Amino acid sequence: MTLDEAKNQCRRPEPSQNEVRQMFNRISRRYDLLNRVLSLGVDISWRRKMARFLPSRDDQHVLDIATGTADQILALFEQTDKVSSGIGMDLAEKMLEIGRKKIERRGFSEVISLKVGDVTEIPADNEAFDAVTISFGIRNVTNVGKGLEEMYRVLKPGGRVLILEFSLPWSRLVRGAHLFYLRHILPRVGTWGSGDPHAYRYLNETIETFPYGEAFCNLLRVAGFTAVEAHPLTFGVATIYQGDRPMKSGTARASRRAWI
Repeated sequence: MTLDEAKNQCRRPEPSQNEVRQMFNRISRRYDLLNRVLSLGVDISWRRKMARFLPSRDDQHVLDIATGTADQILALFEQTDKVSSGIGMDLAEKMLEIGRKKIERRGFSEVISLKVGDVTEIPADNEAFDAVTISFGIRNVTNVGKGLEEMYRVLKPGGRVLILEFSLPWSRLVRGAHLFYLRHILPRVGTWGSGDPHAYRYLNETIETFPYGEAFCNLLRVAGFTAVEAHPLTFGVATIYQGDRPMKSGTARASRRAWI
């Protein structure tokens, strides 16, 4: 994939990041319940599986982008003892308010903090984290390439990015059923539960149009990541992508500033 092709896939004129923030603030109160209902609870196991792909080192400091109500960062702490501290960032403050309450209830307030942050301008130092995770959020970023470069920037050499995102099943039969669900069931149930028809129409549209599989792996490579792999889940309905920042910074970075 050329840089121009990658940029074209990663730049979408709408909605703006501010519109995404407003949308998730609107649906924040019922966001967790709707996730459980609409995925039949499978999203919980997907988030737990992310912990299996963390780097092998101990005492990790992790960053969870688009953390929402903190489900992913909590899953990491509850599934492995490799992580000692973490920060969750999200555009939507109302989502973070719910997440802080969950963190306090589960006894992680001393090791997990939540703050407002934009993946395209991560408010963190260079080489600050052992791992960066993002679950069901990368397709909501208007400039995906810039976001991936920012994740690379804040990772330590040898650190790893882990991205959990919806994808389309490889089986024609399963894909047909899944597309019917996305187009006809998800918007109706989501609208009924949240009262926001735009939000769930937008979510199903982004799932269908966002790059997945090898196409998304190529975007990670363009951003400089190595050892890129895709791990399909549940017939390919979702995928965990992983990529490493090389130990010697700069060895795989042909595309720096190409997204600007």
